[in-house]
Amino acid sequence: MEYLAHAARHAGHDDMAMNGTATATASAAASTASAAMSHGGHGGMGGGNACKISMLWNWNTIDSCFLSKSWHVRSKAMFGGSVVGVFFLCMAIEAVRAAARAYDRKLVAARVAAISADKGGPVGPVQPTLLQQLVRALAYGVQFTGAFLVMLLGMYYNGYILFAIFLGHTIGYFVFGRDTVAASAEHTSSGCAC
Repeated sequence: MEYLAHAARHAGHDDMAMNGTATATASAAASTASAAMSHGGHGGMGGGNACKISMLWNWNTIDSCFLSKSWHVRSKAMFGGSVVGVFFLCMAIEAVRAAARAYDRKLVAARVAAISADKGGPVGPVQPTLLQQLVRALAYGVQFTGAFLVMLLGMYYNGYILFAIFLGHTIGYFVFGRDTVAASAEHTSSGCAC
């Protein structure tokens, strides 16, 4: 008899625990859904004021949001400006890459000139000074930050933004990437088949 009473008490405790867990789970789901609606989700109930964010390919324009709440597109002109801005951001990344390559070539040329002014010994590895390395690091940081922002923008899967990214980098490389052929030719003429 004592065993049955203990089993009944224990079963009642398990039911209360399960009901408490179910209630907590339902409450958490409701608060998550409420938060998604208030932050935009897919339009929400904000009467056109909520952000449209999709993790699938989309062509959203008005009420699109990118990177933060403050980049909430409220007109077609603002969306057009965003697309053009992303395009020029990608071109700027290619321009900074080209400038960094030109700076590296300048450092190597200065090293070669200094050695030929001496007795014409072997060039050896070029070690930039602390200031030169700081300039190189800043150029790298700008490239990396820009590329990371472009990656985040691409994760919105907005067709217009993605095409701006593709075209911006392609045209940017067309305009600023001509010097890479000279670097390839130097490696080939020096016997390096890398």
